[in-house]
Amino acid sequence: MTDAVKKLLARTSVVTGAIAIVLSPIPLADEIVFLPVFGVMASRIGKAHGLTFGQIPWRPIASTTMAALAARATLNLAVSYIPGVAAAANAVSAVTITRLLGNYVDDACTNPSVARPLSVRELATRMKDAITRRPRTA
Repeated sequence: MTDAVKKLLARTSVVTGAIAIVLSPIPLADEIVFLPVFGVMASRIGKAHGLTFGQIPWRPIASTTMAALAARATLNLAVSYIPGVAAAANAVSAVTITRLLGNYVDDACTNPSVARPLSVRELATRMKDAITRRPRTA
């Protein structure tokens, strides 16, 4: 991962964390707002890899993004009605998903011809591992 992509992920993580905190009182509202944020992030990562807009593997990226948002929504719905916990859980899961998607998009744009979408199960496992600080295995 290049320094430019690392900076982009850091900035996007701050943005998604802030959005998640602000929208935490409205369950699932932030998932809708995240779609264009993640689209711009993917486009910029693709550009950092020298890809034109049309060369970016959009189908697997879109499928993975939707799976990530579904996994995140499931996690957040479990705590959405606990005062004080919802905002923190929203922020943590938003930053985690942003980082996971950023890494996925970076890998997909490194070799677009073999990019495959990740399943909800794979993403949920990666989210859980990231939140509990366990390193990912393959």
